[in-house]
Amino acid sequence: LWKKAMKPTLLSLAVLLLAQWVVFMPTEASAADEPLPVFLCVGGSNMSGGRSKVEELPKELKGEQAKALFFDGTQWLPLSAEKMNKRGFGSEVSFAASMSQKLGRTIGIIKHSSHGTSLDTVWSPATPDSLYGEFIRKVEAARKARPITIIGVIMVQGSGDSKDQKKAEAYAANLQAWIQAARKDLQTPNLLFVCSRLRAGQPKEKFPFANLVRQAQESGSEFVDCDALEVGDDEVHFTAKGQIDLGRLFADKLHTMMSKAEGQR
Repeated sequence: LWKKAMKPTLLSLAVLLLAQWVVFMPTEASAADEPLPVFLCVGGSNMSGGRSKVEELPKELKGEQAKALFFDGTQWLPLSAEKMNKRGFGSEVSFAASMSQKLGRTIGIIKHSSHGTSLDTVWSPATPDSLYGEFIRKVEAARKARPITIIGVIMVQGSGDSKDQKKAEAYAANLQAWIQAARKDLQTPNLLFVCSRLRAGQPKEKFPFANLVRQAQESGSEFVDCDALEVGDDEVHFTAKGQIDLGRLFADKLHTMMSKAEGQR
């Protein structure tokens, strides 16, 4: 009699546990419904990373990252240097790995960059059909693909403006205009922003007004110091090691800014 009574009891318990597991088990659908914290990576050739080599990435940064996604223009995919870039990689790879570890959760990256840019024209919010307009439309498409929460921007840009005196002199005003336009157009008034300050050792014959841009970056926004980062023979573009170190600097800086902002609420 005891054995006969025991069987349905064990069966009932098993069914109950299974039901609870199904109810509370995270599903792909529920994960996709939760807003993804997103970071925007923008800039010029050093954000594109054409001079770095994917094969020089350390093992832990090669292939798909377990806790980072990127938007390719139409859909969100697991982040990997190979998928994101036609050649080389930028600071977004190590930034994503470091930031996702700091936050203990999956993050998203939206990257938009091109070679030979200037904040005065190519990235100007006031210029029709500019890189800025493409960037805003890309973020809007990413929002339609899944719920996201935009946290901050990292920008690697400035060399193009340091070639021309007028552009360099206008950099401070252009930088402020860009930040304010992004906060408005992305509907994120508390958008965090950090840029990489131009390296001090860039060739003066090619970039004679670099100091003006550096000063504008120092006074107009939060920035990370790139003077000690490794660059190639041209003394301008970061090597693989330089890009990896830059991404980690960005993650440290932005995470500190996030903590400070959270403490002020």
